[in-house]
Amino acid sequence: MLLEYVMMLLVFGLTTNVERSQSNAYAFEGTTRYPPHHHRPPPQNALTSSGHHHPQQHHFDSISLAGHLAASSLVSSSSPSLASLSQLELSNVIVDSFEGVGGIGGGGGEPQFENTTEREVIAAVGTTARLHCRVRNLGDRAVSWIRKRDLHILTIGIMTYTNDQRFLARHTDNSDEWVLKVVSVQPRDAGVYECQVSTEPKISQAYKLMVVTSKAQILSNRELYIQSGSDINLTCIAPQAPGPHTHMMWYKDSELINDSTRGGIRVVSEQQMKTSNLVISRVLHRDSGNYTCAADNSNSDSVLVHIIKSEQHAAMQHELATRMQTPRLMLVLLAFFYVS
Repeated sequence: MLLEYVMMLLVFGLTTNVERSQSNAYAFEGTTRYPPHHHRPPPQNALTSSGHHHPQQHHFDSISLAGHLAASSLVSSSSPSLASLSQLELSNVIVDSFEGVGGIGGGGGEPQFENTTEREVIAAVGTTARLHCRVRNLGDRAVSWIRKRDLHILTIGIMTYTNDQRFLARHTDNSDEWVLKVVSVQPRDAGVYECQVSTEPKISQAYKLMVVTSKAQILSNRELYIQSGSDINLTCIAPQAPGPHTHMMWYKDSELINDSTRGGIRVVSEQQMKTSNLVISRVLHRDSGNYTCAADNSNSDSVLVHIIKSEQHAAMQHELATRMQTPRLMLVLLAFFYVS
């Protein structure tokens, strides 16, 4: 009788601990379903002091019933051997009897991260960044996104828990993927973000967001004078544009340049090298204007092109040479007066 009484006490203590763990899990998971100021009422004990049962979750009843049956079976079938066990060993035997009971193991194994997504993401200022986290065997656990620098909880499940509405959680039913979406990325968003699963203890995986200010650059002076009948040859680069490939386009006075604009136009772009070359053959006066290079997720760059006649070109070359010679003449005169 004494051994049976001890067994019942141990099972009651274990059942209470299991229910408390489940209650804590519901308290955490509840934040995925309710606003922070709401709290799910903790589950009550399976049996009151008067011996009446309260209605509650079915798996709590299964745990309690399985524990009592296991204890009764152990006592009745092997009381002599159990009497020789220490309290720690006896507790381990009882814990082992709970393995496989629904709701404890999470079903299908423990949650695990899939290392198939990019852990370092580069985004340009003003674009949208996406961090992809994949978790297998999630079960009834919750996935949260946390900003590491201040441990701020951004999302739990598909709900946003920050006043900054640029942060959004995206998830498709029956999918292992949980996405943190950052709209209109700013330099302050750079840093480490954690995808966290509500296991006990919790598991997490870190992702690094790098924010760049990308700008396309035309390799020439800001203002060009091109002789009529010659060619325009402009080269644009965007070395900091995010992503392995960059699509680049040319515009003249806000109009996209292509082969249909006029004959004699050639655009050669290397998306991996993030460069583009524009050639316009035998330019005319109507080809004067503002030429702009635009690259994906980057600020654009422009140059102003003037198409001039041959006489004007010669006059401008003479004027430019005169401007360059004037400082030299001044230096000679100053040197002369200084010596004399």
